[in-house]
Amino acid sequence: MGENYEKMWSIPLIGGIIAIIAVLTPVASFDTMGVSWYWWMWTLSVMGISGMGSEALFITEVDIMIPSLITTVIMILNIISLLSLAIKTKTRKLDTKNFESTSIIIGILLIGITIYYLVTIDSAFYDGLIIEGTSFPMGYHFWEVFSPSFGVIGPFLSAVLTFIGAGVFRYYSKRRVELTPIKMGTFEERRPIIKSEGGLNFCPECGQKILSTAQRFCMNCGFELQQI
Repeated sequence: MGENYEKMWSIPLIGGIIAIIAVLTPVASFDTMGVSWYWWMWTLSVMGISGMGSEALFITEVDIMIPSLITTVIMILNIISLLSLAIKTKTRKLDTKNFESTSIIIGILLIGITIYYLVTIDSAFYDGLIIEGTSFPMGYHFWEVFSPSFGVIGPFLSAVLTFIGAGVFRYYSKRRVELTPIKMGTFEERRPIIKSEGGLNFCPECGQKILSTAQRFCMNCGFELQQI
């Protein structure tokens, strides 16, 4: 059972890696008739024309810049939280309740901030704006012109993974071997408790009959026993 808990650290780690990739890749792209345009959530924009090269710039339009920076900062904080959760889980420095609650909170924040970005960017375009001297008229929806890329898909995948991690962790916490908190937020496994049926004791791991109440180890599987 302990091995199952030890493996849980890989779930927030993978979620954090996915979120990192999302920050480093474009959130939207446009590529048609020889013109390509890519957007990153941290205001980087790269536009290219076939045969004429490409130009990179950071968007300074307030309606785009502010939600982009807010999204980036919260994404980075979530990435740090996921990596920290992975480290604490691997080193057993938190209990099951903290793992579940932290995973769920991070998942909600990832989904929430991504939806916030999708809505605010679209609203800014729909209301009309000027980007580096280029005027975009009112009435255009950003996500009708640009296609979503991994930059906005990745956070949703990372969030789903954190929810799965919380569910798996809860499942194992309800198994026969109980976890009990010790010292400041750490945990250790209790010894399995002998089950009693009709006056007879049985090993909770393999079901072998225990011949003596003074027996400390199961003669079949070697598990250490705890009397009740």
